[in-house]
Amino acid sequence: MTVLAIFLFIIGTLLIFIGTLLIAVGATVIIMGMALIAVGAFLLIRRLLDRDRTRSHSW
Repeated sequence: MTVLAIFLFIIGTLLIFIGTLLIAVGATVIIMGMALIAVGAFLLIRRLLDRDRTRSHSW
């Protein structure tokens, strides 16, 4: 019974560690995605504003 308890304890600890690692990887991917969306929105807005600025010139 003690061997089974130790075995289950080790398996549970490994599962918790793997779960924590997956949560950390998921959070990193979400943050990187948010950063990419922010950069894309910034470039798109800058491009749209730049296009409006160049149209207003008469020459």
